[in-house]
Amino acid sequence: MKRIFYFFLILNFNFCFSQFGIINDLDGFVNVRSSAEKGNNISDKLENGFIVYYFEPEGNWVNINYKKNGKELNRYIYKDRIKYITDFTNIPLKSNLNGKVKLENENVKIEISETKFIKEKHKLKFYKNEKTQLDKIDNLQIFGTDGNIPKREYKSIQIEINNVKIELPNIALKNLYEPSLYNSKANYDEKNDILYILSSNSDGAGSYEIIWIIEKKKYKNRIEAYGF
Repeated sequence: MKRIFYFFLILNFNFCFSQFGIINDLDGFVNVRSSAEKGNNISDKLENGFIVYYFEPEGNWVNINYKKNGKELNRYIYKDRIKYITDFTNIPLKSNLNGKVKLENENVKIEISETKFIKEKHKLKFYKNEKTQLDKIDNLQIFGTDGNIPKREYKSIQIEINNVKIELPNIALKNLYEPSLYNSKANYDEKNDILYILSSNSDGAGSYEIIWIIEKKKYKNRIEAYGF
């Protein structure tokens, strides 16, 4: 029984530790390495502000996943070169009712809603050799299921920052399925006017992490990661 408890304790710790972070180095950039050590192993450079998904530190090093030039990469950087998203002002969850969550403080209001997935409104592509397993939806990679037809998808994300209203475009919500609205979080970098909205979503097998970036009150981009 103790072994089972320790296993879930360690597993839960790893889940909690893996998260998005921002490159933050006094030099304005960080050297990215192919292994967790100094030497002739610099494979890339990332500028300050670049968003990565990082895992538990290994000594003075931290393993990161990131996307660059259309490629998904796994590398290492020095652990104190990352600023946590959670260091910025937290926007607390106010309500979670009827397929809609609200996060709010005195300056920022966020409303995230979901809707039922209606397969007739989408183009479903199945694997040739496995007719019951989805390959793509609307010709896009699928996030949130492991080949099953989704049950839910995002409907909208509406934001208000200092009385300025913003609604994320449809492209920001496409191919993101099985949202776990209760996992929605948000942090606001007031100095640089950047809002980060995050969530961990899953149907059980198709787990993924998502972060949306709203900069200067305009939608900038989103980044997905497989954190589990």
